Amino acid sequence: MFDLFTPTSKVQKDRQVIHDTDARVAKYSRRGLVLNFLVFALSLAFGDFFYRETNLAIVLVTGLLLVTLLRSYYLFRFEALYARAPKRWRTQYFLASFFGAVWWSVILVSLTWVLGMREETLVMWLYTVVFYSSVANVFAPYIRFLKIYLFIGMIPAALTAMLLGTIDGYLYAAIMVLFYMMLVHQARVTGVGYWERLEANHVLHERARGLENEQKSSRAAIELKNEFLVNLGHEFRASLNDILGTLSLVDDAELSDRQRDLLSMASKAGERQLDLVNNVVDFSKITTKSLELDESVFDLRRLVAKLVRDFSLEAHQQGVELNYLMDSDLPARVRGDAARLRQIVATLLGHSLKFSVTGNVFVEVTYNTSQGENGELQIVISDSHYHRTDEAKAEVDESRLQEAEQTGRVGIGLSISKGLAECMEGSVHLLKTPSGGNRAVINVHLQTISHHGKSLGADQRLRGKRLLLVDLPDRVALDLVDELGNWGVQAQTVYGYEQAVDRVADCASSGEPVDLVLIYNRLNSFNALALSKELAGAETTADLKQVIAMSVLQRDTEEVHQHLSRFEQVSCLEKPIMYKQLYDALCQRLLTQVPADPEPPASRAEPVAPVADGPGIQRVLVVEDHRVNQMVASGMLKKLGCYVQLVSSGPEAVAILEKERFDLVLLDSELPDGSGVAAVQKIREQEKAANSRRRVPVIAMIPELNEEQVSALFSAGFDDQLSKPLRYDALEGRLQRWLGVASAG
Repeated sequence: MFDLFTPTSKVQKDRQVIHDTDARVAKYSRRGLVLNFLVFALSLAFGDFFYRETNLAIVLVTGLLLVTLLRSYYLFRFEALYARAPKRWRTQYFLASFFGAVWWSVILVSLTWVLGMREETLVMWLYTVVFYSSVANVFAPYIRFLKIYLFIGMIPAALTAMLLGTIDGYLYAAIMVLFYMMLVHQARVTGVGYWERLEANHVLHERARGLENEQKSSRAAIELKNEFLVNLGHEFRASLNDILGTLSLVDDAELSDRQRDLLSMASKAGERQLDLVNNVVDFSKITTKSLELDESVFDLRRLVAKLVRDFSLEAHQQGVELNYLMDSDLPARVRGDAARLRQIVATLLGHSLKFSVTGNVFVEVTYNTSQGENGELQIVISDSHYHRTDEAKAEVDESRLQEAEQTGRVGIGLSISKGLAECMEGSVHLLKTPSGGNRAVINVHLQTISHHGKSLGADQRLRGKRLLLVDLPDRVALDLVDELGNWGVQAQTVYGYEQAVDRVADCASSGEPVDLVLIYNRLNSFNALALSKELAGAETTADLKQVIAMSVLQRDTEEVHQHLSRFEQVSCLEKPIMYKQLYDALCQRLLTQVPADPEPPASRAEPVAPVADGPGIQRVLVVEDHRVNQMVASGMLKKLGCYVQLVSSGPEAVAILEKERFDLVLLDSELPDGSGVAAVQKIREQEKAANSRRRVPVIAMIPELNEEQVSALFSAGFDDQLSKPLRYDALEGRLQRWLGVASAG
């Protein structure tokens, strides 16, 4: 079928503009539905047509009613249907409108042919002219559809009037045809003006935005300032590298608790300073649009879930309920800059927790797949009014947020997040809801690698089990019921102490007893313990399994410990509820076993077979000319149980590899005179000349480089990279990847 509307301009391709246009069409079309039916019904009631052609009149009324109901379905459910598929709604509504025009034309033709140009016919003709005049103005943006629509509704009646062979018939037919031509012409002019006006507004907005950008400070001054910040940041980073590296080498085994705390405080302070330096460098690169993204394939669902879990303790410490909801269509794996995305979400989530005005923060993740492999990730972090909070507290929190934004105490984190999102072809918006809450909307573009999400492989023995969910937030409960249904578990939701007790009793009396009760405990409340004690203390429900979802802080209280030790059928689950942890808890409670992890281990490169002087000892060659960096790398590697040998130049590394066998090489990529890159090239040439099947992994220790520079290193023969300053966990991860080495401590 041909397309009744093909967008050609940028404005016509804008989703919001088309939505507003279609909403306008739907709004004015609703008014004519009932009026059409009433006008025809009245003409039948006060005229002769019904008595002369009763059967035909009944058919016409019935058909008009069906067509009216069909169009009503698309008009009165506009928002719901349109949100799923805008183009499909438009096409289907156009077809329904064609059916309506056809049937209205049949009515006019029937009246004209049976009665001639009498009073009833003339009234219907006059109403048709008035009706289509108003319709033409509304449908003018879709001129292709409108011309067909008007033709179907008006021309057949004109032809029928001509076939009557009377002077009145010819006259009214000519007037109808002339009026059709006038309406089409006027609608074409109106439609062109409509789109031109929107185009002009769009051009004006773009031009105003361009002028605003041009009026900012001189680009030369900005570049000079940012170059200074980048160079200063590199100097600070080098110094902090020495400090953090030295602190990491301190053996805390012989330290007192006080000394160990002081060492931890010093390390964390240094890491905060390093993060600050990195933020300043990032900000300078964002302003000059020189930031390079480090794109890789990652698990999107796991990244978001880990972020929410990491912030759960902070949320509970601040008295905020933190929950999340992920779209079931969220892809399993995507390509993008995972570290930058994590930084954006962490910054906005921390900001939302700090300035929450409702005591509830909700993270909602959706993913819209566009053409090809690209998609748009949207993360909305909002204050969710699951429960009414004290109005006085809401006013205090809101004023504190406004004060923080006005005085600039929010920091540069939000500015950096906005800049990072723009680098990822997205945006960050901070909004205030009408109810007084706050909302942060993050949009970034990612490349979809695997479209289908990964679901838990549920144990078949869970099928048919019955769960009662008590006091879960509404949206969380709905999503959880769906997920439990995928596992074959039947779930019901209740709210409040009395409802829960009554529902357990009702299910038991109906012969379908509940197998497990999941109770959601609110912050600053232990109502869940009261319900749990009631169920565990009653004779009829003493054996009923229970899982209480609560925060870490609540779980560590003496009251909870006593409750869990007293009732063996009760266990705890940390909030927010993660599906994997819930699945494990259900299996442990209902199947009396902990299931194996259904998720396969992350893919990684094949490790090199270890060759060592002793069992379990890996030999690592460190090529580094900076004394402190040598100490840091050596100390970390020894802590990981490796044998370490140090050299300070590329030629020394090549010479020692000709004589001795090492399992892995850590090589500074920026050795003087490029000897690091030359060394790895020489190593690869020696392996090739010796026809060796063994390739020693060479990992580059690099400062912050762009993607092109990193690619050049890999082309030269490096296998992996480690950023400076070295982090213990990052180094351990590389050894696990290439040698299968775990921490010895």
